[in-house]
Amino acid sequence: MQIPHNQPFISPGDHSLTRNQVVDILQRISSLRVGVVGDACLDIYWHADMTISELSRETPHYNLPITQEEHSPGAAGNVAVNFTKLNCAKVSICSVFGNDWRGNLLMDKFSEHNVDYSYSQRDQHRYTPTYCKTIRHGLQGVRQEDSRHDFVNRTELSEASTLQLLEDLDRMAAHVDVIGVIDQVDNGVVNAAVLERLQYWSAQGKLIVVDSRNRISLFRGLIVKPNEVEVLRSINKNSILLQESQHEMVRAGLQLSDQVGKPCCITLGDKGAMWIENQLCTFVPTEAVAPPIDITGAGDSFNAALISALGAGCSGTMAVAFSHLAAAVSIRKLDGVGTASPKQILDRYDELN
Repeated sequence: MQIPHNQPFISPGDHSLTRNQVVDILQRISSLRVGVVGDACLDIYWHADMTISELSRETPHYNLPITQEEHSPGAAGNVAVNFTKLNCAKVSICSVFGNDWRGNLLMDKFSEHNVDYSYSQRDQHRYTPTYCKTIRHGLQGVRQEDSRHDFVNRTELSEASTLQLLEDLDRMAAHVDVIGVIDQVDNGVVNAAVLERLQYWSAQGKLIVVDSRNRISLFRGLIVKPNEVEVLRSINKNSILLQESQHEMVRAGLQLSDQVGKPCCITLGDKGAMWIENQLCTFVPTEAVAPPIDITGAGDSFNAALISALGAGCSGTMAVAFSHLAAAVSIRKLDGVGTASPKQILDRYDELN
């Protein structure tokens, strides 16, 4: 994708950071108190060694011999973990877990990563959203991932759970500097009442950034961070990302920023990102990362870095440039969901300069 710098609403500019600026951002982040609101999910990885699979005696199928099991926080949970890896002073999460074994595992993982979940609640009528991923291992190191098994909720959050969630959100918001909102699943945590309360806290001056998979245009009064598909679908639900849609993407970003009344950051994968503020769209490129790479969770690393840098006082374009460093670190971590530490971010900067 080529970003058309010659258009009057595109400002390419020079948004490179000095090493001293990166060090200063990281130091300021270390005193930041962060809150995360949204859909905390559990990722489960089941590794099946197909070289020892046997034909069932009861059915005409070979079994999946699970020889290794791994668990990690996903969605809002992974964003929270990314904040801890950036060395934020305190990271809290406000969410709703099911009263199930998956919720127990998720809370254990939060404790392991030093994420405070005291602003979250258990709901016996809900599942803990979970993505179960079976990875088949074959001869000569061959690997293949099966279709996921997802635990989902088919009904909205109850009135009682919503009221408790609003109380938890208010308590957390009063003690954090910035808030990241992760709206990941249908019938999730970020319902209309929570959105209204977030708008209240934004009006009080709290810095809030939203990442929403399907509803990004609803978050009025809040900074939004869609990817290229999400921003196009914010104005046309049937949009498909095509090479010739560059102008349409910029137009959609300008329209989205105007709708929400706040800046908009559009991530463009390995091309970079656009920061839109006051009807000016600024393209901030990134440097390619040599393969092998794994982009799983790269958006979460970018998101956490963006919110942290904005909370540390960076301009939008500086925050985007900093976030590119974190995302580049994240995608180099294979077999799982990547994160980025301050040292790794500085190492990436030194590699490029």
